[in-house]
Amino acid sequence: MDRMGFGHDHVNWDCLFFILDRMGFGQKWVRWMKACVSTVRYSVIVNGSPTGFFDSTRGLRQGDPLSPRLFLVIMEVLSRMLRRTEEGGFIWGFQAGRTDRLCVTHLLYADDTIIFCDANSEQLLYIRMVLTCFEAVTGLRVNMLKSKMVPVGAVSDLPRLAALLSCKLGSLLMNYLGMPLGAPHKALSMWDPILEKVELRLVGWKKLYLSKGGRLTLLKSTLSSMPTYFMSLFPIPIKVARKIELLQWNFLWDGLGASHSYHLVAWPKVCSPIAHGGLGVRPLHLFNRALLGNWLWRFGREDNRLWKRVVVAKYGLVGGGWITQPSRDRHGCCLWKSIVMGWDDFRRYTTFEVGLGSKVLFWHDRWCIDLPLKDVYPVLYACSNNKDASIASLLEEPSEGRSHEWSVTFCRDFNDWEMDSVESFFLLLYSHAPTSKEADKLNWVLNSSGLFNTRSYYLALRASTVSVFPWKSIWRVKAPRRVMFFVWTAVWGCILTCDNLMRRGFVMADWCCMCKSSGESVNHLLLHCNVAMEMWNFALCTFGVSWVFPETVSDCLTGWYNWWGRRSSRIWNLLPHCIMWNIWRERNGRTFEDGSVRLERSSSLSWVPYLIGLLPGTLVHLILLGNF
Repeated sequence: MDRMGFGHDHVNWDCLFFILDRMGFGQKWVRWMKACVSTVRYSVIVNGSPTGFFDSTRGLRQGDPLSPRLFLVIMEVLSRMLRRTEEGGFIWGFQAGRTDRLCVTHLLYADDTIIFCDANSEQLLYIRMVLTCFEAVTGLRVNMLKSKMVPVGAVSDLPRLAALLSCKLGSLLMNYLGMPLGAPHKALSMWDPILEKVELRLVGWKKLYLSKGGRLTLLKSTLSSMPTYFMSLFPIPIKVARKIELLQWNFLWDGLGASHSYHLVAWPKVCSPIAHGGLGVRPLHLFNRALLGNWLWRFGREDNRLWKRVVVAKYGLVGGGWITQPSRDRHGCCLWKSIVMGWDDFRRYTTFEVGLGSKVLFWHDRWCIDLPLKDVYPVLYACSNNKDASIASLLEEPSEGRSHEWSVTFCRDFNDWEMDSVESFFLLLYSHAPTSKEADKLNWVLNSSGLFNTRSYYLALRASTVSVFPWKSIWRVKAPRRVMFFVWTAVWGCILTCDNLMRRGFVMADWCCMCKSSGESVNHLLLHCNVAMEMWNFALCTFGVSWVFPETVSDCLTGWYNWWGRRSSRIWNLLPHCIMWNIWRERNGRTFEDGSVRLERSSSLSWVPYLIGLLPGTLVHLILLGNF
């Protein structure tokens, strides 16, 4: 593994412009590049003051968005030199595949370079000569102090081989571009850096006094995204996913971490979509499957990419060539095996845009309707002579003045009662005869553009059962997030009222401290208590509304949102949050601060400030000067 010692600062301009010319860039464009590169001037600050400007004679400005692209043009020289060296038989890379072998000699990413060769002193000397020539031509020198020789398997006389290149020795268990290189992807230890990052971030947050609404925001924006980079390539082990989710769950309900806090709502409900009563936190195992689906999509669309050619050379193709053959060997790339396991779920959301038809299976793939033809016409499929044929093999080229002809053959004649099915079958075929001469394409049905995106696949995998939940009445309100979180918990009936505490093992009197005449439950405290009913009636009378009290908080909020219309319901939508939140604060004040004064009308104005600034002036005066 090599790294350029002198990067952008030492690029030879003459070499750069010569390469641009040889690669076919127009003379006008090359002149633009010369003007951008050669007109740069620099100044040196000595003792706090600039000493004048001077011109540069080589190098590219770092920070300029054009410089990385010009640098890649220079690195193409190294790639061509290594490829020519391999073609001449001077070095050998690793061989992918057993039959159609593919030789890979190097991988380049910006100024990071990986070169593959045999443990042979002659090949190392050739590599050193290539690097020396590259330095002489372009001005870029490999920094051997930052380079490592990494053996794969048992290699003898390794120190002597490393001395030929004057580089250090390394081991295969290393990080490359932020990913563990050489580590077994099923090993739990591979995920230790992610767990450490999550725990380290939580240590800083636990010092802050955060409301549950603030914790929810941090959980969804930061904690859930920390494993994303790893999960975009590796399948996450179940134990690791559970450990990370446990850290997230504990942080949501016990942000300070100083004492035990009750987890009021179960984690599966928290991970449900917001419209189905959850908080929209993504379950890691489902999100991981959606991220890995991106590789299945790229495999079907990127025909000439090196990574796909390596995978195809190793495993081969099956069917129309959209996926590799399943590997059941004990040895091999377990990473790709794990990705391919999701193909059956992935293909349900794909269709094919037929061009030449050579890669689309006539009976098995979805290409003309939403289902494969073998499922729509099972009798015809059973009688077919060519069950695994492609569209191209069954479609004859049109002659002059004639359209395409289908050559679908069957093993027997059809009965009279089967003729309707045969007729509809051929009508369907001739109405969808392909006319394009382009290559077949894979399309994603969950996106109107036909292109894959992770979000649509995740939502399809989520597949939550449809349930009636007043999520708009909770979350589409201009209220503090901690208040919305409280109302959401109340709708689930999980706030710590006396009945819920008794279910958790507390021995206490089931007594409502507000009305002092009934047991305390969520629905009683927020709706049916005399004090609560008094506040609800006053607020609703202000709007000129008379109502029958619903049985539950969920029933109360169902249908509440925008009851007065979209433009006239801003204050109406806030009422449940204001009333329930202040009832809860008053209840806690009486319970924990030994308050004994009843919530009279004169003291119930504590919830009015939530509305001031949003209410029209006339309505504010009605509230303040009304029946109090």
